[in-house]
Amino acid sequence: MKWFLVKYIYQIVSGEGSYHCQFDEQQRIIESDCLAGAFEKAGNLADGFHPSFKNYLGEPVRWKFVCIADLFEIDPPADGSEISSILREPPDIMAYLNEIELRKIFLEQNIQSR
Repeated sequence: MKWFLVKYIYQIVSGEGSYHCQFDEQQRIIESDCLAGAFEKAGNLADGFHPSFKNYLGEPVRWKFVCIADLFEIDPPADGSEISSILREPPDIMAYLNEIELRKIFLEQNIQSR
């Protein structure tokens, strides 16, 4: 068996769709014998990840599957394995670094409080 990284795209639909349009890009790993099998398996799994629920206003919220945007073989998962890497060229470097610092502080505080 081989391991594959799948990039799923979902549109988040709230209520009657009158909210600002949101998309959720998810990366998940799946196991399959080959690329074609991984693509088929990824498609079969796509609708099962997000059950619908009601928001605080009682309106339905659902993840509408749009497509599989990427699929490629990866090394078998092991401690420290890279799953994904994103290269960024932020227009405002200081704003980006400040955002990263806030994320770091938030994570550290939440880990220490558990």
